[in-house]
Amino acid sequence: MCGFPGADGMSRIRVTVEGAVVAEVEVDREIVLGRAEGVDIRVADSQVSSRHLRIRPADQGVLVADLGSTNGSVLDEGTQLQPNVDTPLARGQKLMVGPALVEVVETARPASDGAFFGSEKTMAVGGGAMQAALINVARFKAAAPRLVVGAEHDRRVVPLQEMEVVVGREAAQCQVEIRHASVSSAHASISYKDGAFVVTDLGSSNGTFVDGNRITGPTTIQPETAVTFGTVDCLFACNQPESEGAARLSDALAQHIVAMRRATQGQVRSALDEHRKSGRPLGEVLVERGVLAPRQWVEIWRQRDVISTLGRGAATGGAPRWIWLVVAVAVLAVGAIAALVFLR
Repeated sequence: MCGFPGADGMSRIRVTVEGAVVAEVEVDREIVLGRAEGVDIRVADSQVSSRHLRIRPADQGVLVADLGSTNGSVLDEGTQLQPNVDTPLARGQKLMVGPALVEVVETARPASDGAFFGSEKTMAVGGGAMQAALINVARFKAAAPRLVVGAEHDRRVVPLQEMEVVVGREAAQCQVEIRHASVSSAHASISYKDGAFVVTDLGSSNGTFVDGNRITGPTTIQPETAVTFGTVDCLFACNQPESEGAARLSDALAQHIVAMRRATQGQVRSALDEHRKSGRPLGEVLVERGVLAPRQWVEIWRQRDVISTLGRGAATGGAPRWIWLVVAVAVLAVGAIAALVFLR
């Protein structure tokens, strides 16, 4: 009998990263793919969570389930797996896990079905160019890019659902509409190419700016970047790989915002609560709520390492931040005096 795998056979999966085979195994039990040591299939990449994906044998192909990963798992038609829900993966389908491509490449058959079905031959699915394109699409979907419009009259989060979108004033000419006199009909484009987001001005009347600087050609933008269309400030945001100390950093930034009197304790506490519950970046929440302007948040974000270090010092009983500032000024003053004495 030549049925689907299950009691009479089993499926083989192949995991590749940028064309290189990481693993090829028969799914005769539960298999875990992730970044951590000790998992069955290890992919050492920051876009892959410690325990990212579960793979189980099934009657037809295999069952896959995302284990609540940070960046998700995406099927080739664009469907993102729901956390901890088994989803069939059939032969010919492809699943992207960060930079890794998972596919069913062969069904192993029992020897009684004949020598051909009992062989260990495998079949490659897709070439290098196809895989590179799939990886690019998967990374884009995992990033889930957003534009946070921070105008006084218009505060909202706009998901960028295509790999190239036009930002402008006229809905008929753009995918992201910002109705403001300083914004041209088709003002600028944001595209995703070769793993990077790029903003390009489309000959607008009032220009496009990245962190306050007018751009004259395609310009790469990172998460937590201020992008201004005409006079409308926006924050570019997207999902980022999980990092150690992320919660501590958010707390330190929130304390800094209150200490600098940029927001009240209540505003920051509420934004922190939403940030923790939804997983959205803290800056995205603050800008959407109008607590901070996009460029105000970017200025704070750029100083995050210093702010985090000072916050840790205060948390561990170190000197208050103002003392460290006084000490720093004093050291600079002494250095300047010493330099003057030396020059004389």
